[in-house]
Amino acid sequence: MMKLIFLLLISFFTRAVFANGTVSEVLHPEEILVDIFDSSQFSIGARVIFFSRKLNRPIAFGTVKKMNMKAGPQEALIELDEVFENAVIMKKDIVYPLDFQLLKDKNVPGFTSLTLYGDDSISARYKELAYFGVFTAEGHTLDEKEFLLSPFQIQYGIKNDFGIKMSNALWLDGYANLGLKYRVLRQKYARVTLNTMGAYKIQSQDYIWQVGSVVSLPANAKFQNHLMINITLDPQFAEAHATKGLGLFQDSDIRSITEYMTNDWNRILYGPTYNVELQTFGGTLSYMWIWDSFHTSLGLATKDFSNLVVGKSGYYYVYDLFWRF
Repeated sequence: MMKLIFLLLISFFTRAVFANGTVSEVLHPEEILVDIFDSSQFSIGARVIFFSRKLNRPIAFGTVKKMNMKAGPQEALIELDEVFENAVIMKKDIVYPLDFQLLKDKNVPGFTSLTLYGDDSISARYKELAYFGVFTAEGHTLDEKEFLLSPFQIQYGIKNDFGIKMSNALWLDGYANLGLKYRVLRQKYARVTLNTMGAYKIQSQDYIWQVGSVVSLPANAKFQNHLMINITLDPQFAEAHATKGLGLFQDSDIRSITEYMTNDWNRILYGPTYNVELQTFGGTLSYMWIWDSFHTSLGLATKDFSNLVVGKSGYYYVYDLFWRF
């Protein structure tokens, strides 16, 4: 009996410390009224996550729409953005402000809907991808003052929606180069980033110019689709041994990549590619492991599904590793 009372006391005080609010009323399938006991981290527009009090797991997330003071705790109106796995929100379910520390401390499983941005203290594990690897190089922008370093390229976030990049392979091949990335749209229904890169080789008076975009469309809490368009203008290959060997900057292409997030916040990436120059359909399949700052990926790719050989003209493996901090 004493042991049971002790466990109940621990449960009560644990909830008192970590729980910032509880569901008081379900007004509508998409509107939840919440009593907030610690309003210091809540504000209009802030994102919150709902935990089932009974199952102790995340069941939904939403956005604070209204906050009104009253005699007791502060009251907030939450608009639901997504409910996980057809869960049902009940009275007394717990509400937390969505932040990096919560995801880590509560061991929240990976959901694309819960990716964070805008704070250099956030682990890269919980952010959307800024770089998809060799086979689909471009992702969205880094956070302000954030670096991405790989054997193939370097990126730096000047602002949350604007950054620069350089290709190490082009520098090794004698091309001075610089690229820009600018995010033009960031909201729950879509994200759009534009990118461009220019490179020039003085010895041969050769230039490369690439322009492209990444459009991301979330499908549900686990999946999102990325449409990537890359257009390359007037490349010269005769003396470009490094870039030719890596298969970079040679072809304009259109890619559709589906991203699946595992419970461990790793990524499975797959989808078709249309090569404009070769007029062929290919594709990629890759798995990306993500830690706090280090990423590595391994997969299979082809520029032409019908060319059933092993090698650069047929099916070949792709890999990458990079640090984001």
